[in-house]
Amino acid sequence: MLESFYEHYNVDKIKLTLLESFQGYALNEKKGFLELKISEQEVSDVFDSLIDLVTAVRTLMEQGKIEGVRA
Repeated sequence: MLESFYEHYNVDKIKLTLLESFQGYALNEKKGFLELKISEQEVSDVFDSLIDLVTAVRTLMEQGKIEGVRA
């Protein structure tokens, strides 16, 4: 699963996709397919955390610390 994910996405692609999603959310007055009852800061924090997670997993893959997954 991780190998498949990283064959299609890299950290920059994730950042760009999340940024575009966040901009769309913010510019659309927080209206979209979901009516979120959270602040823009909370949404931003989640996106930042996802970017950090993607970066960390990529680092572990490159270091060979995730068994069965190749960088």
